[in-house]
This record gives sequence, C-alpha cells and structure tokens, in this order.
Amino acid sequence: MDKKLYMHICCEKSMETNKKVSIVIPVYKAADTITRCVESLEKNTYKNLQIILVEDCSGNQTINVCKKLANTYDNVLCIENDQNHGVSYTRNQGLDYADGTYLMFVDSDDYVEADYVETMISVISCTGDENIMPVCGYVNHDEKKNERTDIFLPSNEQEDLKKSIQIMPELYENRMLQIIWNKIFRLDVIKQNHIRFKEEMFIGEDFRFLLEYMKAAKISGFFFVNKALCHYMRDNENSLMSRLSETKIQDSLDNFKVMYELMGKSADEIQKLIAEEKQKQLEYYAYTIMHDENMTTKEKKERIFQLPSDCAERLYKQQKALQRKEGIYRLKSKLLKK
Repeated sequence: MDKKLYMHICCEKSMETNKKVSIVIPVYKAADTITRCVESLEKNTYKNLQIILVEDCSGNQTINVCKKLANTYDNVLCIENDQNHGVSYTRNQGLDYADGTYLMFVDSDDYVEADYVETMISVISCTGDENIMPVCGYVNHDEKKNERTDIFLPSNEQEDLKKSIQIMPELYENRMLQIIWNKIFRLDVIKQNHIRFKEEMFIGEDFRFLLEYMKAAKISGFFFVNKALCHYMRDNENSLMSRLSETKIQDSLDNFKVMYELMGKSADEIQKLIAEEKQKQLEYYAYTIMHDENMTTKEKKERIFQLPSDCAERLYKQQKALQRKEGIYRLKSKLLKK
C-alpha cells in the first residue's frame, strides 16, 4: 500500500476513536511565551485535548496570562502551585489532573506543529502495538547564544521506521531518547504504576521518568516519525553549564544502568558500559568548567579537582591543553581573515 494512503487511513482511524490526550505544561516565568505555546496546541488538527497549565509561582504576570488562556479556551486548565517547587513537582501536579487516554508533555517556552498530536496518535493506530513507542523529530532553536537552528530527526533515513529497543544508546547520543516532549505515553500505565518525576534529581529526571515508563509499559521498540514536530527553545540562562555545581553524576549513571537493563545487558556488560559512561561524563563536565567565562583559572582548577574522579589532575591537564589548542586555532582563523 502507498505510504501516504496508509498514513491517511491511520489518521482517519485515530480521528474516529478520538481518544482524549492530556498535555501537561509546567510554567515558570513564561508570560512572553506561554500564549504561543498554547495557541500552537489549539491549532492542532487533533481536537480532543486537555491542556493543563501548572504555574510554579513565578509572579502575577505569568499566572494572569495562564488564567486568561484558561478563560479563553474550554479545554485549558490552570493550576497554581502553593509555592515555587521546580519542574518535577510541577509536572507531577499536572499528572494528578490528567484524565486522558494518552499523555504528552510540552514546555512553556516551546511550541509545536499543527499535526503534532495527530501524527503521534496515528502511529499508535498504525502499528496496533502498545509496546512500540512513537518518537518524532524536533527543531532546536539556539539563535540567541550560538546563532543557529538545528533539526534533529530520529533517523537519517527519509522514511518512517520501526526500530528495536537495542537502538537506545544511539538515540541517546543523537539527543532523541532522553527528552519527553517528542513522545506519547499511555496515562493508565503511568497511574497504575505510580510513575512520577523524581523531585530530588537535579538532572536526568525526564530520562528517569521515560525509562520507568518503558519498563512498566514493556516497550520493546520505537517507531520513528522522521519529521520535526516540536520547536525547542534552548534555555541558556538555566543550562547545565551555569548550574554545574549541583550536578550529581551518579543520578545520570543510574539512568544508564536502567537503560542497559531494559536492553537485556548482562551485569558484567553493564559494569563496563557504566565505567565508560562515567569517564565520558567527567570529561564533559571538566570541559564545561574550563569554558565557563565567569570563573577564574584557579576556580576552574578547584572545581575540576572536586569532581568524583581518581584522575582529576589528568582531566585538568587534558582540558587545559585542549583549551590552549582552541585558542591557537581561533588566533590563526582571525589572522587568515585579515
């Protein structure tokens, strides 16, 4: 059957079932962006949506915009936290109010394409397999800091593809696995298994939520939607680089352990893979520290030596040598342009 016709039939099927999709949006200091976010969902071709805004006490300006949206659209619910709690608690609040068959997540400064929800629902109808997870591409907007926009797709193939769970490490490397807003979840699995975002985690909480869901839902593979359906606006002010002092590497390594267990790796394989991953992360954090323009050379050295590594001195020397090479390269590039 022709692919376009096949997808059209699936779209019709999903529209006929018309099961409700709950969309949880944590909101913090988003007065300038939340309207664009909600309106992009309201313009979606799939109409049976419950949009849950959970405002995390960021001031009157933002909550007033959220209340206005709730008054404008019948399917928008506005919840306000009692005090500022952070994104994990805020998403968990949204889960308590969600009553759809399916669940999706969108961030308050992001927006989506008009066929975002319908396409993801169509995949579920097309595959007829609840153990397959749909994964779509996204546009990464980083114009403010790096003056660039990148499109991330789950595959370099032109066609949509069905893939085994064994592709998880590759998906992670391509920044497609550890995010939650390019996927769709079954709400009954989440509620029956009491899956929540870990509020004590600083990084990797989205990835942990995903992994726990995959384990509970017995996900055995992925269906790649090779189309960018989400627009992610990079948050430079709250990036990992500016909050590295709070990073807990062990949380991230625990995530990888769960991932490898889902893939059926042996205990010995997992131990080896975790050791390799820890070394990669230490090198990345050391690189990040060395490129922090707000720190002195002495502070950078102290921070690197505080990393949980028995080879911190070697890490520091490696990064210092790399930074020196980068400086030489930039100088040569300037001279060549003259």
